[in-house]
Amino acid sequence: MHLLSRTRRALAPIAAVGVLGLLLAGCGASAESDAASPAPIVSSAPAEDPYAPVPVPGRTIAPTSPSDASAVHGWRLAVVVPDDSQATETLRAAVSEFADDNGVDVTEFVADDGGIDAAFADALAADADAVVGLGEGTSDVFAFEASQWLDRQFLIIGAQVAEPTGNVTAVIWDGATSRGSGAPADGEIDDASAPAHASDAIASGLSSVAEGTTGVVVHLGE
Repeated sequence: MHLLSRTRRALAPIAAVGVLGLLLAGCGASAESDAASPAPIVSSAPAEDPYAPVPVPGRTIAPTSPSDASAVHGWRLAVVVPDDSQATETLRAAVSEFADDNGVDVTEFVADDGGIDAAFADALAADADAVVGLGEGTSDVFAFEASQWLDRQFLIIGAQVAEPTGNVTAVIWDGATSRGSGAPADGEIDDASAPAHASDAIASGLSSVAEGTTGVVVHLGE
């Protein structure tokens, strides 16, 4: 028994040294592993969205080629017609033609005795996919009302609003840059410019809304 006890006491320090060595070796291997595999660097900076809406006055972008019109096939548009001017009638005809060609349902709300405010209210109540305003006669009511209906999409053709929210998209061109009574236009207003741009304007505007590029001003140029 004494010989066995002495043997155990003699082996204990050796075992302790062995365990310590294993622990140190493990720590060294872990350190080498950590050094060989550094933690990935994750950037906290968000990717820039080139079409992010800028509330005042709204980012102006060049038009892109309209996507396949099937994106708006079956859409319902509530179109606010502010007056019977030649420019408005030109835009009105362009919307009707686009709708016929692309399977879009259009309901018009004409500002008559009730005025533009009543026409807008009726268009809003139609619960369409987008409420469309034709020309500068719709700028003021869209500017005031659209900010109160952020879950709805609005499109103005041939004019813009002074301080657009992210749900108001506008399509303008030289000669049709009115901001209503809230701010000066970007140049002279020329109603004769409408025929050359009306068809492209409705196609580009609806394409932009369908793609989610909203709260911007699409400028068709001259």
